[in-house]
Amino acid sequence: MNIKLLIKQFTFPLSLILLCYINLQYMHYSILIDKYSLTPFSYLENIIHAFIDICLLFFIPLYLIGKKTYLFFIPYTIITILVIVNVSYSRFFYTYMPPILYGEFNNLDGLSANVFATIRFSDITILITTLASILSYKQFHRAYSEIRRKTRRIFSLYILGIAFILLGGLIATATIHWSSLNYKYVHPFKNSPTESIFKFGIIYGTIIQCASNNKQDCNPEEVAKLEPFFYESKYSIEYPPKENIILIIVESLLSFPTDLKINGIEITPTLNKLVEKGAYYNNNMTSLIQLGESSDGQFTYLNGLIPKTKGVTIYDYFNNTFVSLPKLLKKQKPGIECRMVIPTSSKTWRQDGVCIQYGFDKLHSRKEYTLSNYKENWLNDKLLFEYAASIDKNSKQPFFSLILTSSTHSPYTKAVEDYLIPFPDTYSEELKNYLSNVHYMDKYLGKYLNFLKENHLYHNSLIIIASDHSISNDWLKSKEEDNVSFQIPLYIVNSPQKIDKTSDYVITQADLFPTLLDLGGIHSEWRGVGNSLLCPDSILNTEREKKRIIYREKISDIILDSDYFKGKKISK
Repeated sequence: MNIKLLIKQFTFPLSLILLCYINLQYMHYSILIDKYSLTPFSYLENIIHAFIDICLLFFIPLYLIGKKTYLFFIPYTIITILVIVNVSYSRFFYTYMPPILYGEFNNLDGLSANVFATIRFSDITILITTLASILSYKQFHRAYSEIRRKTRRIFSLYILGIAFILLGGLIATATIHWSSLNYKYVHPFKNSPTESIFKFGIIYGTIIQCASNNKQDCNPEEVAKLEPFFYESKYSIEYPPKENIILIIVESLLSFPTDLKINGIEITPTLNKLVEKGAYYNNNMTSLIQLGESSDGQFTYLNGLIPKTKGVTIYDYFNNTFVSLPKLLKKQKPGIECRMVIPTSSKTWRQDGVCIQYGFDKLHSRKEYTLSNYKENWLNDKLLFEYAASIDKNSKQPFFSLILTSSTHSPYTKAVEDYLIPFPDTYSEELKNYLSNVHYMDKYLGKYLNFLKENHLYHNSLIIIASDHSISNDWLKSKEEDNVSFQIPLYIVNSPQKIDKTSDYVITQADLFPTLLDLGGIHSEWRGVGNSLLCPDSILNTEREKKRIIYREKISDIILDSDYFKGKKISK
């Protein structure tokens, strides 16, 4: 076998494969600009999966095409168009174009005139690779046409074999490090599809997007039966609301650390002090999250709906119309700025898109954080609260600020800061680390609240501190004698109206949305599927409201599946 001759004969298709690979990688790196959450292994996955994509896409042409070498430009052109379409789409929507839109050319209406305005100098990459492919054809295509059919097909099978060997190696690695392939490949896509396609390739992205559909058809009879329960009973509460609203959603905060003392050391001294000074505290809130985890807590608090039991709600219903807290605030208070401050990449949990869907004006993410010597993917709570303070200091009132923390996120393999807390010997290392990280969060929450006081923002603001969700004991490894409760807490600071409910009054995450409407002085026909903490017992105890609580999950499902609020005008 003459190796040099074979290399010369296969130069043309191999050069096209290389040029297509360059185009694919240009697409990936153009679309995923925010890469703070990627690890070194993520880049390796990107390199290998992009190569696998090219091998799979060129297998059939290599197997079938003989003397008509110009036919290789069919897969090359298809891939190049795919790259151009995705890059152009990302300039408007910051993500890969969903396969469902490939044939929906009417979606480009209004955008086509602006496509040329999005062209960047770096796009010359596609032009250069195209010219290189033409030169390669002129120089080498005749040599390829001289290859025997058997040799060509054996070579194509080698290419396919290499792709499957690489794919098998990655899957084998995943089975070692992940509990299931679903958790490795499906779950991350629903949380962060752009990042997942960057890592796992365009074929993966196309397949998983085509396969994912958790929407259900609504039964007209059931809709007619339940629609009278969509809206909460009316009651009147009048008092001057605070100028600003600050909603702090703490990652995985449980109720039991509050009031917990270890040899006289308080785990949450800041939160305890708030309660001592009159803040409303509830230690008996039930988490309603499903597969969407943190995004589900945020979804429920802001929209008053319950996440779906199947799929990830913000992915499956991303394009729904929501009657959200920011939208209602802006309707009630024209000129109010609504913003989110998050510790992660703007792409995590689709925060960049969710920000728009929920009606926020600005998103401040890890990407905008400018401390040059900070190398972590996520902002710790110290830096996050400092970041939020700097934004508050330079903003106008009134404002609504949503702050998401991260330092109490699992796994609890280490503490963010070391504290001399003499934990009981029965505590697992994970439980000790968790409580240390709650102590850390509480410390910098206190500094943030002090900033608000020093800058005359504290007493002008309604401050709500809530947990995004509960956590499994699999993370804490607590024992029965540790008395760990998995309910989550709610703190309401500077309430303009006294809340009479006791600290152990049973509530769920769905109850915060209508409570915020009451406390914020927001009048709205839509009040969510929960009940406000300020709703009179005389109303809560009526048969209608009792049935409404029973039906609330079905009500929420119908609203999501039917996109109920699309085109509807919700009155004040």
